[in-house]
Amino acid sequence: MASNKTESKDKLSRRFIYELKKLTEDVIKGVASEKYFLAAKSLRELFDYFAIIEKFYRPLKCYWEIKIALQKYARFVDKKLPYAEDFKIMLIHFFVVIEQIYFYEEYGFFSTTVHPESIPVVPVKCNCGCLPDWPLEPVVDRYGNVIFKKVLRFYNKNKIRPLCMTISSKPEILEGRKKCKLTDEQIEQLKNFVRKNKDIIRKHYKGDLSSNEFIDALKKRNGVDKK
Repeated sequence: MASNKTESKDKLSRRFIYELKKLTEDVIKGVASEKYFLAAKSLRELFDYFAIIEKFYRPLKCYWEIKIALQKYARFVDKKLPYAEDFKIMLIHFFVVIEQIYFYEEYGFFSTTVHPESIPVVPVKCNCGCLPDWPLEPVVDRYGNVIFKKVLRFYNKNKIRPLCMTISSKPEILEGRKKCKLTDEQIEQLKNFVRKNKDIIRKHYKGDLSSNEFIDALKKRNGVDKK
């Protein structure tokens, strides 16, 4: 019985992703209004059912596809289309719901949290997935190609959307600076933290360091005395 439930969730997930991707491409091509509103109505109804079922199921792929659709809307959709604003509002609704489910499921149960009181060089809480299959974040480049990058997620003071920062010698913010409520000084502190500790972070997401070992390594690297 459990296997049938899993199968139905998988089918629903695949259907939602397929219809979302198809509608996004149709909107980019400037599909006729009548066709858009019929497809959008169907997608909304599917989502209303899908989001309820997904509450106790990891919605990673759906989260990715909604983020991709939002990025494609921003870059490639003609905003003068009569349904452009409706499409944007629908995507934002999908994103807000799935994002909250996603971060609760992925980072409520499967995260290592680094607190500023433990490591003062981190000005805000840092959430780090502690499994080897640590989820990536999708980024749409200027050609419309989707690239997936590993990130750290920092508390962004809006209590909903973490700040996603890539793990590299030149860390970048994937969400865009205008959406971030952290100060410029805090952003620079976080970038310095990532630059200085990227090797430790990578060992953690590969599964080479446990959560406790990860935090201990950060404390040692950043000169925090153990009490």
